[in-house]
Amino acid sequence: MKTIYLAALIATPFMLSNCKEAKQAGDISFAKSTFESLARGDSAVHEKIDWAMFQSLGTNVGAEYVNIPTDQERADYRNAYITQFSSAFREQGGSVDNFTNWRVTFHDSQRTEVAADSAGGLLKMTVTNRDDIERVSSIGVFAAPN
Repeated sequence: MKTIYLAALIATPFMLSNCKEAKQAGDISFAKSTFESLARGDSAVHEKIDWAMFQSLGTNVGAEYVNIPTDQERADYRNAYITQFSSAFREQGGSVDNFTNWRVTFHDSQRTEVAADSAGGLLKMTVTNRDDIERVSSIGVFAAPN
């Protein structure tokens, strides 16, 4: 019986490590698919964004969003944002294929920060879990280091 307890104690850190790695891999996949959907202008991506908290490219979208009075106006705002994001991305010659080396740069119990490299800079996205729902709460592009 002692052998079983000892084996369980030894195995627990390895199992927790695998769970953490699986969670981070899932967050990378979630961030990447959200970014790709935004770039394509896929309106269904609205469900993957935490609109009330959303920070996008230096703008506090969430502060604007929470002040919108009706559900219909909020839906219109979400659709307009997604369309504008996609249009601007394409107009600037963006391609989702140009973003490589997707990775976790920070992880704790509240959020995971995911980054990807491109010639235009470093893409950073934050994946949060609020109300037991995983969503993107920020997206930003930062100049590539020299």
